[in-house]
Amino acid sequence: MMDSTFTTLSPQWHIPGVRAYTILSKDSELNPVSFSHFTELGNCCRTRLEQLVKPACPISWLQQVHGRRVVELPASDTALSGSARLEADGAYTFRKRVVCSILTADCLPIVFADKAGTRVGVAHAGRRGLENGILSEMIRKINIPAESTYVWIGPGIAAESYPISREIREDVLALSSAYEQVFTEGEREQYYMDLYQVARIQLMSHHIPVENIDGAAWNTYVDKRFHSARRDKQDSGRMATVVWME
Repeated sequence: MMDSTFTTLSPQWHIPGVRAYTILSKDSELNPVSFSHFTELGNCCRTRLEQLVKPACPISWLQQVHGRRVVELPASDTALSGSARLEADGAYTFRKRVVCSILTADCLPIVFADKAGTRVGVAHAGRRGLENGILSEMIRKINIPAESTYVWIGPGIAAESYPISREIREDVLALSSAYEQVFTEGEREQYYMDLYQVARIQLMSHHIPVENIDGAAWNTYVDKRFHSARRDKQDSGRMATVVWME
């Protein structure tokens, strides 16, 4: 736990100097917590996080678009200032006390770290991001040897709460027949899709050992500790997942 301001989840693996958390939808006193952009509560939560972490530079909150762009932090784009945000769905760093962050509310937050604790990153991996190759791009950019890569799949929507159409299933299977196992047939030409399993398949296709992959154990749709865009629609807040090296 970061402190009593926020309630958090974190990986079971312990890498010296690496700190990784998903901050839940309520704090220890059951007050709402949301990092949504352009809200007073979001501004307060982001400010409090900066005060707690004391990063080497202001936290870069990404403009997430369900794509595959991954950026290195701190950003070299000197045009960014004030409330401007980098358009990307993943961030990584090789520098200490530089915080990588993403926001989610059903999509998977996926944290990367190397065994030596010298590089970290985090990706926003919903269905479209997984289809677009966000994890492959992160693996390519962060450039950690597979056997030294540790991954934490944070809280996202589980298969039993994620029905999709036959058309979406066919689009995914067109990418690889390996995804056949991630679908369970439902009613009226619907299928249930396991995003956690899609992520595992992609990670293991890059030879990351299965024993190095942690998490993937929650359902944001049914567990009220979490924000869920599918459950709460326009009223949904956003959880922050952050990682940095001390």
